[in-house]
Amino acid sequence: MPVLAKKRAPDSQPEREIFARNLRRARIDASLSQRELAAVTGIAQAHISELENAMHNVCIDTMVKLAQAVKKPLFQLFQP
Repeated sequence: MPVLAKKRAPDSQPEREIFARNLRRARIDASLSQRELAAVTGIAQAHISELENAMHNVCIDTMVKLAQAVKKPLFQLFQP
């Protein structure tokens, strides 16, 4: 059986992957599950999962909402 590659948006960029990795780390540091983050932000848990896996573009309003929920300045979620 072939190994399935991790699904990503075809035009995935390094910045999206940096944001995804840092969002996951910040969420965990804030002791929040994806479900809890979804409840705080109003963003569906499935969408949060997709964002943390760099599968979708994310709009600035969503990034701000997520950064506020994990108590990090938005710019920190873009630091390599």
